[in-house]
Amino acid sequence: MKKLFGTDGIRGIAGEYPLVPEYIEKIGYITASIIAASNNSRVKEFVIGRDTRESSEEISKIISKGINSAGINIFDCGVVPTPAISYITSKRTSLAGCVISASHNSSEFNGIKFFSTSGVKIVDKLEAEIEEVFFNEKNKSFVSAKKTGKVVHRDSSAEDTYIKFLSYTLSRCLNLNGLKIVLDCANGSNYKIASRIFSDLKADVTLISAEPDGKNINKDCGALHLENLQKAVIDKKADFGIAYDGDGDRCIFVDNKGEIRDGDYLIAIAANYLKDNGKLKNNAVVTTIMANVGFFKLMESKGIKVLSCSVGDKYVYEEMLKNDIILGGEQSGHIIFRNYLNTGDGLLTSLQIASILKQTGNTLFDLSKIIRKYPQVLLNIRVEKKFPISDNKKLSDAIKDVEDKLKNDGRVVVRYSGTEPLLRIMVEGPDDKTINQYAQEIAEAANTRE
Repeated sequence: MKKLFGTDGIRGIAGEYPLVPEYIEKIGYITASIIAASNNSRVKEFVIGRDTRESSEEISKIISKGINSAGINIFDCGVVPTPAISYITSKRTSLAGCVISASHNSSEFNGIKFFSTSGVKIVDKLEAEIEEVFFNEKNKSFVSAKKTGKVVHRDSSAEDTYIKFLSYTLSRCLNLNGLKIVLDCANGSNYKIASRIFSDLKADVTLISAEPDGKNINKDCGALHLENLQKAVIDKKADFGIAYDGDGDRCIFVDNKGEIRDGDYLIAIAANYLKDNGKLKNNAVVTTIMANVGFFKLMESKGIKVLSCSVGDKYVYEEMLKNDIILGGEQSGHIIFRNYLNTGDGLLTSLQIASILKQTGNTLFDLSKIIRKYPQVLLNIRVEKKFPISDNKKLSDAIKDVEDKLKNDGRVVVRYSGTEPLLRIMVEGPDDKTINQYAQEIAEAANTRE
């Protein structure tokens, strides 16, 4: 198991290991040195950006110092959504990109994630190499190298560059005139850019949770807390609402009746539309093991092949690339339209779905009828240490027992979170009462080690 990186980069509480100045600088230096040594690019530059949490600016400065000490320049985009760093890194053919964010987590958390020169989240092999050097006994006491003359470039036009790219992904003659939309920006990275792009496309926009103060990112708002968005959609009689997470790499929709439409619905709607228009390359999509059984059954009925992978949009992308697939994503709302970008992007996804609604003339509620979701329950159990699940016999037996009871009428997924100290228990089945009971049985077994 990785010791520093999780599912989505490095994550922790700001001011606690490993997110303390010495180690942040060390991570920057090691990562920049390794990437520079393996890349022949003449552009000796890292693109860097951050979210709105109070610790992000300081962490950005410290990691920039580490990167600079490896002889690499910084192109600083300031506060921008994570996918903007992916795009700008690729566009500038920079060595790599770096984002300071803890995504959907609350403000006390923060994180560091890296992108390759092509705008893809760095692979596990590179993360392992960084960890190996980081934990090497000789490097425990870190002093930055004395390389000078490396300048931090600050770019105020990064947001404009990204908006131009997003607009390019839509038909030139398309606008969203006539659509009434509510945007929940989670007091995060999309707090300015989301309103700009939708307003430019002539949508009637209502903005909520777009006043970041450093501490309110994701607080009772955004993709994980949809109550305010649901209420606003109903009160405003909007066509739909969109909630982003703190760094803007995912989104969840709320339809015109206030119903939540997660990534399963969005991928299904996009896949169905693309297939009907002869644009679903290789007639296949990629999703993770967390996708609902109803999604798999729908894709089967439509003759669309589904490939599954581990949780994490970088694993979705790897599977898409390997099989030349253009659409994939996660139930959580990380969705990749590979024709345009190599990573999950909340704004890009929202524009593609809004475009489908505009062009078909259908409501989101009506389009969502194509999928019948199975009831699903998700329990999170806090853990002190992530022991292999197979080492806990009682837990393994409980999982098998529930799987035997469900047979082909449901599913069980038990895994550790890659970003938090949690054991996640997901059970799908025929009805809420049954799956809640089964989930509790597994949770009780998880709390006992034999």
